[in-house]
Amino acid sequence: MTFYAIALSLPAGLCEDQLAVLGGALEDICPAHVARRADNDKNKPWLLTWYCQDEPQKNQIIALLQAAIDAAALPDIDLGTLTINKAQDENWLEKSYQSFQPFTVGPFFIYGSHYEGDIPAEQTGLQIDAATAFGSGEHGTTKGCLMAMLDLKNQGVCPWNILDMGTGSGILAIAAWKLWQTPILAVDIDEESVRVAKHHQDLNGVKDSAAALMCAQGDGFAAPSVIQKKPYELIIANILAAPLKEMAADMKAVMDENGYALLSGMLNRQADEVRAVYEAQGFVFKKRYDLGEWSSLLLHNPAL
Repeated sequence: MTFYAIALSLPAGLCEDQLAVLGGALEDICPAHVARRADNDKNKPWLLTWYCQDEPQKNQIIALLQAAIDAAALPDIDLGTLTINKAQDENWLEKSYQSFQPFTVGPFFIYGSHYEGDIPAEQTGLQIDAATAFGSGEHGTTKGCLMAMLDLKNQGVCPWNILDMGTGSGILAIAAWKLWQTPILAVDIDEESVRVAKHHQDLNGVKDSAAALMCAQGDGFAAPSVIQKKPYELIIANILAAPLKEMAADMKAVMDENGYALLSGMLNRQADEVRAVYEAQGFVFKKRYDLGEWSSLLLHNPAL
């Protein structure tokens, strides 16, 4: 089987959040990416490498990366250094695994399927396949959502019906199940994302049923499964700022009274605009979580 490596040299001054923006820009094409500094020296440039099975088109790759650069206002990125070659390193998958080390968010211990150690006592394991998951929990948007869910749990909120819109890897839906053991619907428009979410559901031993977690492909709030299971007391949407704004009215329409909306996938500078759109729909702002360049918003839908 032939694999291709897409490599891009990046300035030493880029932070990990900025690398995450670029790394995620090709997630629909490449199942894994790895970032390393030259000679493991923190003062030397980064080399970001993506791996894919189908031969990529350079013009498409550059367009996707440029869109991510523009959206995040990243400085000094020279896409002229980008190269595409057949992968010479047969251990690229193993290196991708090694780059995903276990970490914690509150009581959650998040680890790759390659991890052979023990889950620490009094922590809840979330197992993620590092080869397929871009929503692994490392990114500021995912961490922000996990922190917000933990805050709701600590406040005594027990949602009886949850929707994870744009579920991606499924990590947030699985975390929600481990927190509340309540019915959850995880929806994504992308068939591959649904497959990966179901894979992680199996890895984490979460039952596939209407009383536990169901993963389904569908077109946002128009999906029949979403309409059938409404209303929702908690809706999680870790997407991007533009679609978050577009779906505000649709989210309101399927939200239960006294429910909560957890929004993420936006840059810090976009958060106030997204908040304003939801407040115009009657949502009440509760808390903002800023992690690096990324923000998550928790809002409440009060009873009239």
